[in-house]
Amino acid sequence: MRSPRLLQFIRLFLITAGIAVVVIAVHWGDGVEVTAGWKLGTLPPEDASRYVPVEGAAYLDSGMWSVTLEDGQKVVVDEAVFRPGILRMLADAGGFFLVLSLLVVGCVHPLQATRWWILMRVRGLRAPWVRTLRLVYIGAFSNFLLPGTEGGDVVKAWGAAKGTDRRMDAVMSVVFDRITGLVGLAILAAVFSFALAESDLAREIGAWTWIGLLVVFVGGIGAFAAMLRGWLRLPGVVARFGGGLPGKLEAAFRSYGHHPWAICGATGVSVLVQLCLAAAAAGCAWSVGSEHTLWVMLAAMPVLFLAAAVPLTWQGVGVMEAIGIALLATPGLATVNQVVGTLVLYRLLELTWALVGGLLLLRGDVQLRPQIPPSQ
Repeated sequence: MRSPRLLQFIRLFLITAGIAVVVIAVHWGDGVEVTAGWKLGTLPPEDASRYVPVEGAAYLDSGMWSVTLEDGQKVVVDEAVFRPGILRMLADAGGFFLVLSLLVVGCVHPLQATRWWILMRVRGLRAPWVRTLRLVYIGAFSNFLLPGTEGGDVVKAWGAAKGTDRRMDAVMSVVFDRITGLVGLAILAAVFSFALAESDLAREIGAWTWIGLLVVFVGGIGAFAAMLRGWLRLPGVVARFGGGLPGKLEAAFRSYGHHPWAICGATGVSVLVQLCLAAAAAGCAWSVGSEHTLWVMLAAMPVLFLAAAVPLTWQGVGVMEAIGIALLATPGLATVNQVVGTLVLYRLLELTWALVGGLLLLRGDVQLRPQIPPSQ
């Protein structure tokens, strides 16, 4: 009984800490970044750089802002030192980059459907690609209803298993779809963390990338051990599908091992998926004024995606922000507000396409109904 309570305590602690970091670090109102020795209005010069909140702000011509300080005096400052509050920043986000990112995110679900479709076919599950895409959209919508970003896998597994008498094979196709997705994420993180090794920021991001991958790897082993010992009560659930979990996993690994080119193809598709998601996040960052390059975003976002994959909070809220602030909030490149705003806009883009799955879910008939050849 102690293990579940300990896990609940750890989860609650991480959720509270992550959200607290965001609430404290984010500037909800407008302000001015005052450097040491600079005099703002009639205020005395500052000994060190600090954020000075303002009561109101209005944009002037030529990149200048008129701000009202807390004592009522009005001061004109350059846009380089003006820091909009999170709500103003989101409202003023650049439309071009957001539209471009929305189109990039739109490529993700067809790619994910293709990856899963490949993995099912090598196991003899002949599911139509269109129905596979439909269930992927429904799974994407379900991700916004459950903690983490893996809730859609449960829906996909249920929809695939319910339509066939080879339910465990259908479930294992979803498991391996997730595995190839994580492998693609690791490849993307490794490639760009090494490619940017000449930068101090990139080296720091790369180090955190590998730390994240190590935590996921160790956590996966721990979860599997807990599963075998019955702590998670999964063996009994999986037994309903026709056998014990260890034997089914071994059979699935052996079967997929006979199709290396299919696995390589699915992994390649996973790299494209993660590349699209990271590029879309970069577009969101640029829309709120971040100066980070595309290459830095491609190296950093896999770390945040790994954090979101852990089922702690809804869509990784709080956890992703805390890690993103640590990695990307850099003077001259991105403020805390810009990092948080990037993740807010990114989730909104994903939700936009996920709503397609919500509409499909309203029509019912979530089953995949894969066709099995007689030889199978």
